[in-house]
Amino acid sequence: MPRPLFPLTVMLLVLWPGAPLWGSSHSKEQPAPRPEESIPVQPLGYRPPGSLYLLSGRTFSTLDFIDAHHVLFTFHEPRLMHREEHPGRNDHDQIIHAVTLSVPDGKVQASAEWRMHDRARYLWALGGGRFLVRQRNTYFLADGSLKLRPYIEMPTPVEDTEVSPDGRILVVESEYEKHTPEEHRKLMEQAAEYGEPPPAEDTQITLVDIPTKDVLAAMRTENPVNLPITSNGYIGVTRGKGQDEFEIRFVPFSGVALTLGQVASTCTPHEHFVNQDALVIESCGPKSPDLYLDTWTTEGKKLWSGHREGHLVWPTFAYSRNGDRFAVSLLRVSHYIDLVDSLNDEDVREQVVQVFDSATGALLMSTTASPVLTGGQNFALSGDGEHLAVLRDGAIEVFSVPAPAPPEKAEEQVAKKR
Repeated sequence: MPRPLFPLTVMLLVLWPGAPLWGSSHSKEQPAPRPEESIPVQPLGYRPPGSLYLLSGRTFSTLDFIDAHHVLFTFHEPRLMHREEHPGRNDHDQIIHAVTLSVPDGKVQASAEWRMHDRARYLWALGGGRFLVRQRNTYFLADGSLKLRPYIEMPTPVEDTEVSPDGRILVVESEYEKHTPEEHRKLMEQAAEYGEPPPAEDTQITLVDIPTKDVLAAMRTENPVNLPITSNGYIGVTRGKGQDEFEIRFVPFSGVALTLGQVASTCTPHEHFVNQDALVIESCGPKSPDLYLDTWTTEGKKLWSGHREGHLVWPTFAYSRNGDRFAVSLLRVSHYIDLVDSLNDEDVREQVVQVFDSATGALLMSTTASPVLTGGQNFALSGDGEHLAVLRDGAIEVFSVPAPAPPEKAEEQVAKKR
């Protein structure tokens, strides 16, 4: 019987003053790096999506390391397709072309075509050269050979999917029927008669241990939610005594929940695990357009604090498998926005990709990706964190990530940035 999850609420945060700058890009101390390798992608059949899809959130491509000498590149291939005999009611089919490429020569080692039935994310790296692939409500396992091996199938439409940074825990958010069969039938008939969408359902959140397929926990919510999770547990929040005070707790899959601390904020924050033992939280201060960050271990130890300039928004993450480094992609926009604000195409200036040291928050390198993709993974961090791959200007560029600066040099750089 799955264990119920700790009740979810909104998590808010504010940081100590004087925190070091985190997330700046192209600083004078760190000129734009040069790639070690560059693999053209046009000969593979890749065509960048048009500007119309800049902020669509659709997944047009993915980029991941298989091992130190191979990368997996997948991309949308526009073409005519045979109509399926029994398509799903919400299907929006596309062909995804997948290729395994050797580095540095860019030779194709394997290739495959996958028919996907929507434009949401379809691939997640699990580490060790393994990947999770989703086709509609079915999940498969794959490796560099690109052969799909059935893994699990969900009985209802999948609404969202997440995988923990270490590739061990799968979070599936799927549709949960909240009506009786008779109620559902009547609502479907009414929707068809008046041209309206199907009736709204609740969401079932299922946590699965990927190696064993064991269900670790399950819960039901009205809508999909963000659930920060690692292979050890997840984050739960309860309201504190003050109006904007919240108690942050780490809830392990086995053992007693641990209170990490009290936090507050003026906006709805975002939370991300940077490895299986550390969590970074973004929040807003009362008098600054910048975004504040705080990183704790799951044992309650504070690792580092920082802030990111308010022109860099919408982060997406990639992780080294040893947990020492993480990469983050950010959109540079023309004006300050709140974390919950929407953007227009003309607001976006570029997509910045940065690599950080997980233990200290030190910025190790920064570059850009193009075309700008908000719903795909156009960058990847190698398993050891020593190389970054970025899709840019029609090529996969591979960079060597610099080692962290010595402690005295890092302190000097922080002082210059303040």
